[in-house]
Amino acid sequence: MKIKQIPFLAFFMLFLTACAPNSSTNTGTTPAPLAATPTWTAANQGLSWAQIDFKNITPGQVHTEQCWNSMGVDDKGRIYIGFTSTRDDGRGDFAVFRYDPSNAETLFLGTFLDIVKAAGNFQEGESIPKGHTRMIFAEGKMYMATQGFHDFKQEIDTLPTYRGSHLLAYDTVRGTWQDLSASLPGGVVTEHEGIIALNIIPEEHLLVGLAHPSSNIVLFDYKTSQLVKVIPGIPWKLGNPLSREIIVTPGGHIYTYRGTEDPKQRKESYPVWVYDIHTDEMKNIDFTMINGFWNNQTETRDGSKIYINTVNGELYEFDVATESFTDLGYELPKTDKRTISYNYTLTLSPDEKNLYYAITSLDGSGGGADELYSYNIASRDVNFIQQLPQGVYTSGDARDKENVYFAHFGDSKGSWSGDVRLFILHAPDNP
Repeated sequence: MKIKQIPFLAFFMLFLTACAPNSSTNTGTTPAPLAATPTWTAANQGLSWAQIDFKNITPGQVHTEQCWNSMGVDDKGRIYIGFTSTRDDGRGDFAVFRYDPSNAETLFLGTFLDIVKAAGNFQEGESIPKGHTRMIFAEGKMYMATQGFHDFKQEIDTLPTYRGSHLLAYDTVRGTWQDLSASLPGGVVTEHEGIIALNIIPEEHLLVGLAHPSSNIVLFDYKTSQLVKVIPGIPWKLGNPLSREIIVTPGGHIYTYRGTEDPKQRKESYPVWVYDIHTDEMKNIDFTMINGFWNNQTETRDGSKIYINTVNGELYEFDVATESFTDLGYELPKTDKRTISYNYTLTLSPDEKNLYYAITSLDGSGGGADELYSYNIASRDVNFIQQLPQGVYTSGDARDKENVYFAHFGDSKGSWSGDVRLFILHAPDNP
């Protein structure tokens, strides 16, 4: 058989295209899609739940451990979820999966380390254990940012030892990845720190990141793939680490907050700040919040209301038209005198009449509560539904017309790691 010769110039151009840092890249051989039909368990109040694991499609060298709110939904209703992982060689990595509710198909999409390596933007010894941000969908791509280290609740003198954050994009049609930070100075969006929260202002085609631990605001134009600006955030203060969410408005206002996490500090209050992308002004809005830092948010489909809660259990409503906050109270029934230590979930019901959340820990315990609640928006009543399988639950405002999706990891022995799953709460419309 005669092999067709490729002219050297054409070959050279193909080589350059394949090696371009910002070109779409595949991450090597990935496991094939696998059907994982949910097994449903009846719950109280007309609900039911099921769980999906990804064990059969996870590469053998990757060991999944946790998910800290890294979830998203694309325009076809497919659910994306990522897990902090460890590789066989000890490096921290982050594995991304997809679940399609229409056919129960699961798919492994790649790991952060493999993605940046394929893009030619890997630094020897680099570890990327966390994708802490929600996965944001825009114009055919899922966007997510990286964090190369864990929380800074103490001193921040080790920051120079960390490389910085990557901004990654997954093309939902082509099935390819881009490391959008590859062409930036140093190959990162933020040097020596990560991005812990991500949001979007589609009217301005801006991705809005929250740098950790500085709380600087990062503006990235996803149409031009340009880093627009990094705005100094709320000044760092020991014991006042940083929130895990950032609120944005169509008019270009970005709301940030610092809080605490230790349940013993639940009574401490801190102000909310706002940055205006048009005037470049950053100011304190003279509204304070309690019960820890922002930990989750969920937005109505029409964009009129955003609900946000704190790690120790306070619930707030943000009215987008008036840009005002309302304190909706505590996330336990008024007759319940216990205190919430850690709640990492908050998602609107499919009919947007209720908020659902699964409390991980109560009364200072390390875990084991796993109690599912609903909050009725009209009546402001909190209702206990039932106890869920033990572990840790987190969320990323992932829902569709029938279901609410949480991440679930850990076990009944009190472990906060391992046995990662996608938890599906089937919540039919309420009358």
